[in-house]
Amino acid sequence: MTLRVNGSCRFRFPVPDYEAAFPWLDSPPKWRLGSSEAGSGVEDGVWHCPHEAYGDRDRCLFHLDPEERPPTDLANVSVRLVEAVEAANAESDPVVSRRRCQFVGAKFPRLDLEQRQIGGGSRETIDFRHAEFGAVVCRKTEFEQPVDFSGATFDPGAAPPATPGSDVLDPALERVDFGIDFSRATFSDFLDLKSALFRRPALFREAQFDRSVSAGHARFLGHASFLAADFDDLAMFNDALFRRDARFQAARFFDLADFKRAYFGGRVSFDRVLCEGDLEVDEADFVEPPPNGPVRSTPAFRGSVSADMATVTGRLSFDRTVVGGDVRIRDAELSRLQFKSPDTGGATGYVDLARSTVTRGTLGQPDGGGKAVYDLFRTTLGDVKFTGDPDELLFTRLRLLRTRYDGFDFTDDDAIDLSRVDNWIHRFDVDPMAIPCYCGDGPEHAGRYIVDDAVCPRHDREADHSALQATYAYAKNGADAAGDNVTAGALFYREMRFHRAEYLDNALYGDSEAGVLGRLRDGSRWARSWLLAASTGYGELPYRVVVTSLALICGFGYLYWNRSGLAGELGPLEALTFSFQSFISFVLGPPGTTTLTQEITSAVEGFIGAFLIALFVFTFTRRIHR
Repeated sequence: MTLRVNGSCRFRFPVPDYEAAFPWLDSPPKWRLGSSEAGSGVEDGVWHCPHEAYGDRDRCLFHLDPEERPPTDLANVSVRLVEAVEAANAESDPVVSRRRCQFVGAKFPRLDLEQRQIGGGSRETIDFRHAEFGAVVCRKTEFEQPVDFSGATFDPGAAPPATPGSDVLDPALERVDFGIDFSRATFSDFLDLKSALFRRPALFREAQFDRSVSAGHARFLGHASFLAADFDDLAMFNDALFRRDARFQAARFFDLADFKRAYFGGRVSFDRVLCEGDLEVDEADFVEPPPNGPVRSTPAFRGSVSADMATVTGRLSFDRTVVGGDVRIRDAELSRLQFKSPDTGGATGYVDLARSTVTRGTLGQPDGGGKAVYDLFRTTLGDVKFTGDPDELLFTRLRLLRTRYDGFDFTDDDAIDLSRVDNWIHRFDVDPMAIPCYCGDGPEHAGRYIVDDAVCPRHDREADHSALQATYAYAKNGADAAGDNVTAGALFYREMRFHRAEYLDNALYGDSEAGVLGRLRDGSRWARSWLLAASTGYGELPYRVVVTSLALICGFGYLYWNRSGLAGELGPLEALTFSFQSFISFVLGPPGTTTLTQEITSAVEGFIGAFLIALFVFTFTRRIHR
């Protein structure tokens, strides 16, 4: 094939063996250099530079080694780049325009496009594949046509001094200098970062991506910040590696945000993210880095993820994710949350959903060893399913404390079974040392976690009587709303038991401000509550009314037989019969044989009996209604 565009630059770039150069790729990438399309610049396995040689040199300015460039032009490379793209866009032949926009294998010790516009008026891709960049200063730069950094290396070695951008990243409370700075840049067309290697911290703070971003298999060896970035199209970070912290806090994803099979060695923050599509972190790894690639000899970190105050209108998915630290999704609004078959490496994984609202979802357990603990403190659960081994008592792995329910079904066919715990849903039983401590978290302005009032799960989420009373009240209301009346009745009974326990505590150990009268009042409340529970099960157990009635009849029968003067006239059976008659019909004793004491006793029994009969009708009807 004869190259239609071939400049006087003698730079040649052999097409690499991609399987050897990029061992972490499963197959040769689609972005590789090739000769199948017009204007690719590849002939006989070699890419040819389309630009003119610089002066009396045999290479163009972009392919000269940095030490060979005249000192006067060291700072002008970026300007010449903008001019070269403008000249390429002015070509009438699309193939020529495409070739002139190619800077494959170029070397930019310092790329300074701050507040400049590059490209425009063309859809040809500015091609930086396999290029090498030192310091990058592209603050407020406007990229007006597609840009391809696939296979590029940022900071291949010692970079010249620059004024780096800075940001605060977790967990260290100090500013990080970013030698690769695209803050507030605008990418008006496609951006490709496939298999790009970032050796220095990369800053895309408040960047605007109007079209899709493809960063599959990208390698971020330093910190990466996309704080408040705006993704108006697909954001593809599948199979990417973030060796240190990755910050997507307050970013907006208009469409799919794909982090499947990514590796996070530090803390990844999706705090305050607004995702109008799906946010997928399936099969991601927070424990072990990939076996191949430039991080083979680096120490492994145990990463963690947070999505506090995030709003995801699609699906937030962590299916088959390898979790090494804790997962914090607090105060979030989630249309659908999935944790199917998480991998905790045989240990205990912790997922904090405090104060979040989960409309739909699946919360699962590891397929192998280990367990996943879900903290649902003040969480609102909708149509959420729990999956796992049915032989395991999953309630011990759920902290249901002040949890609210909106469409949650307690009797569906998932892995939690109320009958196994006799409707006692607060069976959370996890080693406290397996639960993280938030006491050392700093406030938002210090650059750590954005939830200032963290409510430490290890120390501050106590299940006292007041909290358990609210827990069962919310559960009862949720079961009522779902039409599960039987479960609602059982939960109401347990709610009232914690009411009674609270009265007893106040009566025995009440504070000094309540005084003696206050403690006596609480003691009276406890006694009345106990009597109501013993006699009726708080209106939920009609059999207790029957048992109480039988005990009352037997007790009064004993009085008639042994204490009221009838022992000489009535035997035990006759006394019991007389007591039963008095209980149901105000019988005042055999005519001519009763005394005033006997009549008063019979009247008292008749009054109590009428009350218990009415109470039985009420509880029985309530039970049938349930």
